[in-house]
Amino acid sequence: MTRIAEQTPNRLIVKSRPRLAFGIAISLGLLASFGALVALFDHSKGLSTNDIFGIVLGPLFVLGGLILYRETTTVFDKRSGLVHWNQRGLTVKKSDSARLAEIVDVVVGRPVSDQSGGATCLVLVFSDRRWPLSFGFSALNHQDMEIAKAIKMFIRNRQP
Repeated sequence: MTRIAEQTPNRLIVKSRPRLAFGIAISLGLLASFGALVALFDHSKGLSTNDIFGIVLGPLFVLGGLILYRETTTVFDKRSGLVHWNQRGLTVKKSDSARLAEIVDVVVGRPVSDQSGGATCLVLVFSDRRWPLSFGFSALNHQDMEIAKAIKMFIRNRQP
């Protein structure tokens, strides 16, 4: 979930920590794996296709949740005139910096599909690149429009 972690006249910090979504995926994977293993060692019945799906998909959910998890922190600093972006996870460590004046827009992106269920992704747009302020699209980002407005207000008044 993306949120404003700190907001002062000279500093704005936006953080995205999708722990709930990835925690659910990992928990379901562990539950499926456990249930399939219990069924596998229960000799009173044969191995079903559901057991096989649990044995295969359970670890995939666990590994996928651990490998794909990313926390994103974006720090807007008027004193230095810079914006710093960091994305960290088990397999990813990305960071970048730019001048506040280089920011072209802040966009609340939506997937092309009508079946997205209101999922959004907050993106910082520069002339030569884009920074996602969250990892992927999520329907849990209820505050994306308010965060985008806060960022636009912050960068519009560049001088402290």
